[in-house]
Amino acid sequence: MSDIVLYPFSTPIVLTDVLFDQYGGNFANSNEFQRQAAYVLAEELISDDIDTLLLNSRVTGTYVYNRSYSQNFRITLDYGYVTNVVQTKFIDFEGNTYYTITGTDNIFVGLRDPERGIIDLSHAVKNCGCHSASRLSPYKIQVVYECGLPSGTAYSPKVLLATTTVANIMLNEIIGWGNEGVGDVGVQEFRNQEYSEKRTKLKNTVYGNSARANFAWKILKKLRKRRRVSL
Repeated sequence: MSDIVLYPFSTPIVLTDVLFDQYGGNFANSNEFQRQAAYVLAEELISDDIDTLLLNSRVTGTYVYNRSYSQNFRITLDYGYVTNVVQTKFIDFEGNTYYTITGTDNIFVGLRDPERGIIDLSHAVKNCGCHSASRLSPYKIQVVYECGLPSGTAYSPKVLLATTTVANIMLNEIIGWGNEGVGDVGVQEFRNQEYSEKRTKLKNTVYGNSARANFAWKILKKLRKRRRVSL
């Protein structure tokens, strides 16, 4: 996987005002620009959490080649739930493409684990003549692929409820009120002169560590795949 993965969308791809309202979102005191920002932030956080995009999309990832991969070369792509590998390019030190493989209907590129986004290039690397001491190629390998949740999953009630919950947390931060604490920090213990309360310890999630953030995190549990595994 790349060290830094930039989210490819600047506008929402799933959540709309209609869906936000249907799944319990609160419009109070917000404008269209604030809601759009909240929707994008929520979708990006969920993508980071489940390691894929909320809708099937075409993306490009570039990965530095390591000579130690020569015997068993697999790439863990930036996103999981891969539906198609479109093109694989071998790139030299000067940035020139010297070999291109189309799709996976060949002996060179295999989609080893679609859900975890792992492709197998062992055969291509073993037969590319890339491993002499004087040869600098391949310097990088670039993969164009399609990935993301199926639309039936992205628009399922549980995903829309989780996305709406996270978007509402973001919107509350933007307009300055409505969360348990600033930055959606979970309140573990509360006490005043007449009442005290101590809650179950909350998990620190990508969405925050409040009860609502934990609620959204739990809903998406089955979509989360361990991506760094030995296969």
